[in-house]
Order: sequence, then structure tokens, then C-alpha cells
Amino acid sequence: MKHFVTLISLLSSAAMVAQTAPGFSITGRIPGLKAGSKIELINTESQSRVESTAADGSFEIKGSVDMPSLFELRFTNPEKLTDIKALQFMVENLPIQVSATHLDSLPLYVGTGNLFGGNYECFSIKAGEAQKEYMEYLETIRPYEKASYDASYNMFMDEKRDTSPEGQKRLEEVYNKAFGEHADAVRKFQEDHAAYHFCTGMWTNELYTPFAHTEAEIQEIWNKVKTNNSPARLDAVRKAMEYARKYVKGKDYTDFALLDTEGNRHNMSEYIGKGKYVLIDFWASWCVPCRAAIPIVREIYKKYSDKVDIYAISIDQDEKAWRQAMEQEKMEWNQRYAPDEMFQAVVEPYSIKGIPHMVLIDPQGKIAYVGHNALLLTSVLDNI
Repeated sequence: MKHFVTLISLLSSAAMVAQTAPGFSITGRIPGLKAGSKIELINTESQSRVESTAADGSFEIKGSVDMPSLFELRFTNPEKLTDIKALQFMVENLPIQVSATHLDSLPLYVGTGNLFGGNYECFSIKAGEAQKEYMEYLETIRPYEKASYDASYNMFMDEKRDTSPEGQKRLEEVYNKAFGEHADAVRKFQEDHAAYHFCTGMWTNELYTPFAHTEAEIQEIWNKVKTNNSPARLDAVRKAMEYARKYVKGKDYTDFALLDTEGNRHNMSEYIGKGKYVLIDFWASWCVPCRAAIPIVREIYKKYSDKVDIYAISIDQDEKAWRQAMEQEKMEWNQRYAPDEMFQAVVEPYSIKGIPHMVLIDPQGKIAYVGHNALLLTSVLDNI
């Protein structure tokens, strides 16, 4: 009998643990949500996902998170797979309720992290403290976001826009002002509320930008976010800080071998430290974004050739395709070739995760910029 009582106690304890195990449960009832609709919940940081299927107008999706994080909830119409509605909100391990007047009131999903339209007054998320923080952010940013959208529409999509040079200049000035004020407002909120879960996540993402932060700046970010109350979130920040220190701003460049158009072997060090900046542009003939960036690189070549030497380094495995692309694009700057074994030697030192990948090295051999955005690079060059 004693053993039986002990077994009952153990089973009761196990049941209590199961009932109180951490996790979230997201439920919702949305008119217009068709039975069989695919429901996806995607963590915007880790890209992990949980899936479910809607009943007629309602859904439930369960899981757990290590820390409060921004998620994207997508609803896919089973009769039209390109018709995807979505919401973004902060998920914690607690019950969350989603409601809306109708599915049509939700924003349209147009790509990861990009939602278009939607009537914010027609849907609501009942969640925890992290969601309240995120709503404060959205309410603060929304006027600037709307001004940016309006300026973009007026400049690029309005069929009645003034297309005269003077009119276009005015629209461009409004456009640049709106986007600048939007960026400034986001930054100010991030600075003023650094320990909010959403903002701490933004700081964490920033730390994963290679060669963007000095040691002092890394420490400053930690001082901003260290009062965040999630141990897992702070662990994520520490991990990001390790990455940022590995790729600290101003680090010495790493030398590597490459081939010229005649097939002769060289080292990158032959071109660095000659009194000018050196821009290395890793690209390939098959890379559509790389080739789309070539006109911008051409403008950089024309505008900054007195202080910047450009080396376009192809990682094509098909040498013939590389040479054909060179001929098609008529690139006037230095062309080099890095077969796979040469390219692999620089993937880790320069944190190359894709192409185009641009590396700007100063006359002292220090890394001044790394990234894939040729337009952003022009703003860096304007200040050297």
C-alpha cells in the first residue's frame, strides 16, 4: 500500500509539472479565415517555425520560446497560395489571444519581415509585457512609417506625379526627409528603451554586423541592454558580443591569393597600403544582385577613383562564364578571379555569408566597411 501511495504521488507530481511546463498557446477567431488555411508562426530571429491548420474561422498554435521574441503569424488561403495575410507580435510563454473584425483587415504578407497595409484598428493582440512594449514602439513609429510610405508612393507610383526635373527634385527631397526622420525615430526609440525585449533584439542583430563596432561601442551596447530581465536574452547578447569582437571595427585585413585575367597568381597585399583605399567586390556571373549592383560600382569608380582602387573578384567556378560576364558588363576597374579553394580561405576572415560582398580597406590596411549594399557604401565613401 505504501508503494502504491508513493506511485500515486509521483504520477500526481508529474502531472503538475506537465500542466505548468512553460510554453505559449496562441488562439484566435477571425471571420473570413477559411477552414484548411495554413497557419505558420515564424521566429523572426531564429527562423524556427510552428505550423497548424485553421478550423472554420478559428485556430490554435502551441510551442515555447527561450525568451520573448518577435514572431510573424501568417495565414495562407488554401484556394490561393499567394494570398497570405500576416501579423507581427511579441511571443512569450503564456496564453495569447488574436482577434480581428475580418481576415481582410490584416496586413498583406509581401516577403519575410515585410507587411503591407492592414487596418491596425481592426485587430488586436492580447499578450504579455513584451507585446505592450512592442505596441508602444509601433504607436511611436507609425506616423513616421506612414510619412515614408506616402513619400515613396508619391515619388514612384503616383501616376499624376510631377515628372519635370524640378518636380522630381521636390519629391526626392520629401522622400529623403521622410525616410531620414523615420530612421531617426526608430533609432531614438531603440536608444531610449534599450532594455525592452524588442529593442534588445534590435541591438543583438546590430552586433552581428561585421566590422561595424569598436570595442568601446560593443561595451556601450551592453551597458544599454544589461537591465533586460530575460537571462536567455542577455545570453544571446553576450554571444553576439563575442561575434562583434571577432569582427571588430578597424581590424587588420587578412591577405589572400587570387588570379589575374592572365591566370597569374597574386596576393591581395600587393594592392593594399599604396596610399589609397581598396574596395574588394566579391561577385559572380550567375549572381543577379551582384550584376544589379554593377552600375552603382561603376559610379563609385568614376566618382572616387582618385582615392579608391576597386578590385572585382569573381568566385565563378566556370571561368568561361566569368570572362563572358566581364565582356557583357564592360567593367573598367580591376578584375580578379578566386577559384573555390582561394575563395574558401577568405569566407571566415571576412564573414562572407553571400554575395555581393564588399570590403573596404583603408590605406593603413584596416577594414573600414563590410557589407552587400552598394548604395550604403557610397555614403561611407562620401565621408573618407
